Parts: sequence; structure tokens; C-alpha cells
Amino acid sequence: MSERFTPADVARQLDDCTFCPKMCRHACPVATTTGRETLIPQAKMDRLNKLRSGIEPWSAEAADPLWGCTGCRHCTVYCDHGNEPGLVLFGGRAEAQRRGVAHPALTGYADRFRARDERLARQSKEQFGADRFAESGQVGFWPGCDTTDKGAVDVAAALAVFARAGAEHVKLVDAGLACAGYPLLAAGLTDLFRWHAGKVANVLRRFRTVVINCSACLYALRAQYDGEGVAVRTEVLSLAEFLAQHASRLPTPATRRSVYYHDPCYLARYAGVIEPPRQVLAQVATVRELSWSRQDTECCGGGGLLPKTAPSTADAMARRRLAEVAAKGGGMVVTSCGTCAFMLRRNQPASVEVADLPTAIALLPETPVEPLPATADDPTQG
Repeated sequence: MSERFTPADVARQLDDCTFCPKMCRHACPVATTTGRETLIPQAKMDRLNKLRSGIEPWSAEAADPLWGCTGCRHCTVYCDHGNEPGLVLFGGRAEAQRRGVAHPALTGYADRFRARDERLARQSKEQFGADRFAESGQVGFWPGCDTTDKGAVDVAAALAVFARAGAEHVKLVDAGLACAGYPLLAAGLTDLFRWHAGKVANVLRRFRTVVINCSACLYALRAQYDGEGVAVRTEVLSLAEFLAQHASRLPTPATRRSVYYHDPCYLARYAGVIEPPRQVLAQVATVRELSWSRQDTECCGGGGLLPKTAPSTADAMARRRLAEVAAKGGGMVVTSCGTCAFMLRRNQPASVEVADLPTAIALLPETPVEPLPATADDPTQG
């Protein structure tokens, strides 16, 4: 599905939200965490409406609320009109970029993005060796930039679980790129996103199926590429969906540990991938639900470039997400997104253990799937 709004769509949504009695105010994790009324969805959309119509002049200060959004789509769940504040606000960010009033934390972000993407592609080759990569094939695994950067353990676990499930043929995608480009959308750099998407699509077309472990980039590949006129022409699956196809071949322990599952916003609400990760996890554990789950999940703070524009708020959101588990005595929380795993891990209290799906699948059986690196990357670095 393409998700690109016409000017009329944007104007209608902005007007709807401007005059709305704030029915979704409770559903914005940024506003709830900060306690700032200016960051509820209605207020952010009202601000963009005033900027669009010229009631307020464009400036970095006036546009600041546009960046207080992870794009998590929770507000849309409670909107009777089906409005998409997250996507509209991202469009407002693009206008802020064009007018030279983007968030100061994103100064030079285009060059920073390219440098990181190239660095992570090299880093992945160094960590796993050229023989684990392929330029084409039936199925390619593309971990995503945050998994590559902070989750070498999770990449190694995924490859080991693939082998255990009879999918030894799966190789890492030799793309020379690590990210599908979602951060460029979140930064409002739509022209650069379109250019980057073309490069990515050319590489991924060499595979019949590509498996990715970033929920936001999964959404970008499935919806926003098409919206920008870029055809992928390959099947794109989340890691959870691919593992669900092989769930019956995963190890099943005699004694199952109880674990909580955290739904990534972009996986559950944008891609609709809700049951596959639970199906896979149920092979090795008893799955417990958090109070806010499935399409009603709470955001971990990792989306929308919030860790760059408001890092303390992003971390507070992750801690808020894990507080329920800590209050119940602690335990393991499993997610299925490299970004969510990174945000939750670096904010986990002492009583809570966070694992990405492939690592949980590898470690929870009585006889762990091998091999795994001895230690995880330090999630506070990079």
C-alpha cells in the first residue's frame, strides 16, 4: 500500500485535528511522558496548520513541536476519522527542511546518515566475514542499521536459528548499505530518501525474498517506496514472519519460561504483523501480554528520530514501557525489531532482561542454539 497524501488530504486532516476535542490525547507517548500539552497530537497538528496557512511564520522554534512525534500511530487507533498525524507531521518536517528551519540536532544529517550507512556496511562484513554474504539468491537477510550497529549478537543468533530451522541457505544481503532509509523520511529529507530508496531497491531485486529486522524500514519498503515511485519487486518479510514459516522446526523446551512480548509500533500498527512473533516465541516460551499490546502497544521511544531530537524523552519512554514488568517483579521482555531492542536494552532496570526475537529463540531452550558471540555489544556506544 502506498502512503502518500494529496494536499487536500493533508488540509482535511489538519483541519479535523485542529478542531478536534482531543480524543486521542492519552495515546501520544511523547506527550504523556513529558507532560507537555503542546505535544499532544491535536496541538502538534494545530501548530502545523497555522504554519501551513501562514497564521504563524516558519521558524525553528515554531516548528519544534513537529519533531515531538515518533510516528507510532497510536493516536490514529483512537481517531474516528482515521487521521494520520504521524505521517502528516513528517510531511511538515519536510517543509521545515525546505525552509531551512529543521531541528538543530539534525544539522548535517544527510552527510551523517550516508557516513553511518557506509560504516555499518563495512562493519558487518568485518564481523561476519564475506562468506556469510551474497549479492543475490532466493532469500537474503538484511538486519537493519540499528541491529547491525548495536546487535551483533542478534544477527549471529538469527543466522544460527536459520540453520537450526533448515534455512541454512539464507545469506546476509551484500548491499553495501545498512539502512532502508526510514530515518531520512523522519528527518524530512524526502528527496534524499527517494534517491536512497532507488539504490536499495536495485540491490534487493536480486533476491526473491528479503528478510529485515527493522520494523520502521519494513514499513518504508512496503509502503513508502511505492509512494515515492520506487518499485522494490521482491517479497519483503519481517524476521518474525520468516521465522513463523519455520516455527515447527525450532527447538521446543520441556520447560517453558514465561516472557513478555513487546509489539514494535511499526510492526504491529503499520505492517499488521502481530501473530507471527507470538507464534514463534510460543515454541520456546509461555508468552505473556503487556497491558498495552498488539495494535494498542506503547512506543519504546525509538521512532521518528526522537533519540536524536529529544534523547532524554526517548529514554524515558523506554523506561516507562518496562516499568510494568519491573513492578511485577521483573522478567524477560522480547521484541522483534532491532531499534526497539536497542532502546529497551539500554534502559532496562536491573530486574528486567530484554532480548530481540532471534536471541530469545536461541537462548531459551535447555540446549541453546549455537553459535552465539560470548558477549553482547555495549548498547550505550555509537
